[in-house]
Amino acid sequence: MIYKAPFTAIITALYGAISPEECPIGIDWFDSAVPIEEIESLFRDQAEFAYGIFGTSDADCTPNKDSAIWEASLRLEIYSNYKGRKVVADKLEALLNYLSSDAGYQAIQTGLNDHGFALVSIRVGGLRVNLPIFSENGVWQSGSTDVVFKLNQL
Repeated sequence: MIYKAPFTAIITALYGAISPEECPIGIDWFDSAVPIEEIESLFRDQAEFAYGIFGTSDADCTPNKDSAIWEASLRLEIYSNYKGRKVVADKLEALLNYLSSDAGYQAIQTGLNDHGFALVSIRVGGLRVNLPIFSENGVWQSGSTDVVFKLNQL
């Protein structure tokens, strides 16, 4: 068996499932390689905004003769220039509820199938709202959650 690391499949499937057009969370998502200046320029006409970043990820494989079962995680980070924690907390709650729903599960399953994986289970956990970040651009709030996937490589 030839093993395929699930990183690209997970990011692609998750991006498709939680993009603003598909998901009630209502924020844009970016890869961690996108410079903050580029993200801020997209929102320059808005006094307050929130966005998400695909953060760190990891994967472990349990192989056997016929298949490979992967357990992989991806940290989703949310940032807001709203001074309080409410926006970040609300977005994390919406993300939890969507990814735990049948619609969220099916959207991710479809994306993963396109890349040669089947979703066995998904767990959203480790919800965090961080301390504020103070900068010359104001006060930023942030939070994150780890999404853990159990996948069967097809």
